Amino acid sequence: MKRWILLILALALLAVPTPAIAQPTEPLCFPDVPLIDNCLHPSFVAYWRDNGGLPVFGYPISSLEQFVGDEGRTLTVQWTERNRLELHPANPPAYRIQIGRMGVEALARAGRDPFADPPDAGPQPGCLWFPETGHNVCDQEPGNGFRTYWQNNGLRIPGLSRYAQSLALFGYPLTAPYMERNANGDLVLTQWFERARFEWHPQNPARSRVLLGLLGRELYTVSQSFPDLRGGRSVFGVEINRGFGRATAAQLAELGADWVRYNGIRWDEVEPNPGARNWAALQQVEADILAINAAGAVPMVIVRNAPVWAQAQPNKPCGPIRTDALPAFAAFLNDLVARYSQPPYNVTFWELGNEPDAPFQLVGSDAPFGCWGDENDNDGYGGAAYAAMLKAAYPAIKAADPRAQVILGGLLLDCAPDRPLANGQPCRAGRFFEAILCAGGGEYFDIVAYHAYGYFRRNHDPDRERPNWSDRGGATLGKAEYLRAALARYGYAKPLMMNEGSLLCYRSSPTCRPNGFEEAKADAVLRLYARTIAADLLMSHWYTLNGPGWQEGGLLDGRQQPVPAFRAFQFARQQLGAARYLRPVTVTGLEGYHFRATESEVIVVWSVDGVERTYPVPANARAIYDATGVALPLSATVTLTTAPRLIVISVP
Repeated sequence: MKRWILLILALALLAVPTPAIAQPTEPLCFPDVPLIDNCLHPSFVAYWRDNGGLPVFGYPISSLEQFVGDEGRTLTVQWTERNRLELHPANPPAYRIQIGRMGVEALARAGRDPFADPPDAGPQPGCLWFPETGHNVCDQEPGNGFRTYWQNNGLRIPGLSRYAQSLALFGYPLTAPYMERNANGDLVLTQWFERARFEWHPQNPARSRVLLGLLGRELYTVSQSFPDLRGGRSVFGVEINRGFGRATAAQLAELGADWVRYNGIRWDEVEPNPGARNWAALQQVEADILAINAAGAVPMVIVRNAPVWAQAQPNKPCGPIRTDALPAFAAFLNDLVARYSQPPYNVTFWELGNEPDAPFQLVGSDAPFGCWGDENDNDGYGGAAYAAMLKAAYPAIKAADPRAQVILGGLLLDCAPDRPLANGQPCRAGRFFEAILCAGGGEYFDIVAYHAYGYFRRNHDPDRERPNWSDRGGATLGKAEYLRAALARYGYAKPLMMNEGSLLCYRSSPTCRPNGFEEAKADAVLRLYARTIAADLLMSHWYTLNGPGWQEGGLLDGRQQPVPAFRAFQFARQQLGAARYLRPVTVTGLEGYHFRATESEVIVVWSVDGVERTYPVPANARAIYDATGVALPLSATVTLTTAPRLIVISVP
């Protein structure tokens, strides 16, 4: 028993640190591997690749799940064939991704006490001796076997010796080697370690004679999955401004959008005086929400604007709430959610503010966005105050409706703090999000939202060329990459949505439309939703359905009649609404993605910089379309600019 206690202490000291690496934008999928339907979540892809990949971890066998760890805490995890990847938000940054103690857990499940057997008599020649557990690790043939494998593999952690890296990956040996039957029924020489089971297969080629047991498959049983937040719906959403819900209800139903972001409900209208609720102020809001529901879409409602008596900054209703008024805000939210989560309104998605990282110093008093950002806060740009609000708001919302999903107010995220600006100055505004996490706000929201706009330039992809994000693939993909990396650094993996974006005509210039603006906007719709699915975003919202929209970005014109982008949205929804991402297009100079739709494979592809390039059309293609669904001649190659083409391929 004493030796077991000592081992537990050793395990606590052997928490696996995470290298400081950038996280990729996309999940890692294995579409050509039979029976592997799960993709490795972006939070874990770099860790998986850098620390051994397939031989060490195996393929993913689950999506993100909840798992109750050793200390009774619920962790966010993903299971692989050989292990379990875990996020530990409470740990210091270097220790937030860990791997499961699969060897210990598998032995315990089998009712085996590894210390019931006597330890080895002592060190053996040519072997590694581990006095901590009293076992040797030896090779089974000269230069090949358990010792060599243990020594030559390990977590790639700068500053650790090779021995320490191997110890971090596999842990100490728990048993001597014995002949045992593995899960396949094969009788093989087996030695158990804290985080792995080594098997010796002498019939294999020399490099494959040591295999790691599939402990993930053996231990993974009952899923504790995250809720399906889409509920079977697609990623296609739009925003509708307040007052336009009824006016655009017919067009919304025709469009087929599954989600509507609605801005929104104002606290200052409902409670201008402390404790006095004026629900009559929301009559228009109620009518709009009813119209959205009737059109078949799910409403997602923004709550914003503090009353005068609750404002931390005078005449800034969009800004931070006074600390002593946070309980009143929580009470308001509790009543609000209780009122509108029920039929006929059925609101379960609540967004707290809109672009809260905009600084109150630069935002006007009547702005529908902002403004928790604080230019005088050099460390966190106001994020800590927003975190304090979340800590009051989140429990109140969940108490009123446990099904409710709390959305972090959609972030401007004009730049990322890990990159300097073009003028060499640091990106101070980008510190807002990480300041929320640093202040402990990560437990108090369910979904992260951000915005991604671009301004029209003929034959350009403004999203990809977005200043401060072009080196990461543009605004939509680059911001997702940064946010996922920041979440992972703090031990979180949360759904992301891009909930406000479109192609804009700068200051509604009259020169846009004669130069192809409406056609370019339609192209931008198809590019956006191809990226949305490929990047595993929860959804994206086009800003706006109602027209003409901010800087002409609407899917409808000023008479609320469809423009080409409306047809592009409909067509993309039809072709990609049920699609699953397979893999990227890998032709130089092109961006594109392969998807598996219900009865076909679909490729969406375009030129990254507007330079004309050709793409070989697969022989089994049955149709080629432009962004609005107009059929193009079927040919062996297709010439591409930034205008995407959608190719439908027959599959067996």
